[in-house]
Amino acid sequence: MTTIAKKQKLHQYIDLANKGDIDVLLSYIEKAMEPDVPYNKWDDTEFVAEMDRRVKALEDGTDKGFTWEEVKERARIAAKSKTAK
Repeated sequence: MTTIAKKQKLHQYIDLANKGDIDVLLSYIEKAMEPDVPYNKWDDTEFVAEMDRRVKALEDGTDKGFTWEEVKERARIAAKSKTAK
């Protein structure tokens, strides 16, 4: 399909779209046109809040967590159960 044909097809979709569809299309196109910026988790307020919540739970004893040895042992058991199948 040529670029001109693609543009015409987009125009047809836009002409037939209702308000909700237009909002979704516009949002998608705007997001697609943004320059690629690498994701930085420390700029993500939801991620930082979740990490803060987890640290607080470990510090106040609400969550006991796992030792590194416990994590490795659980991984070994999980790997063995997958290879045994």
